[in-house]
Amino acid sequence: MTPLFRMPDPETAWRQATMNEIMNALCVARCSAQLAGCETQEFVVRELLLTVLQEIDRAAAASRRLT
Repeated sequence: MTPLFRMPDPETAWRQATMNEIMNALCVARCSAQLAGCETQEFVVRELLLTVLQEIDRAAAASRRLT
């Protein structure tokens, strides 16, 4: 009788852990930028933070495609 469950490949597990770490870092950066944007009234700062949020979202989408 063959086993029903196979142990994951160490390379795959390492790659998945790395991607999870990247996604967590991007989520923290996004939340921090959002919070900073809520705390300021200056237009230029808010526009720069909006650009940062867009780039973080773009990086997150690209990293999701790698998995």
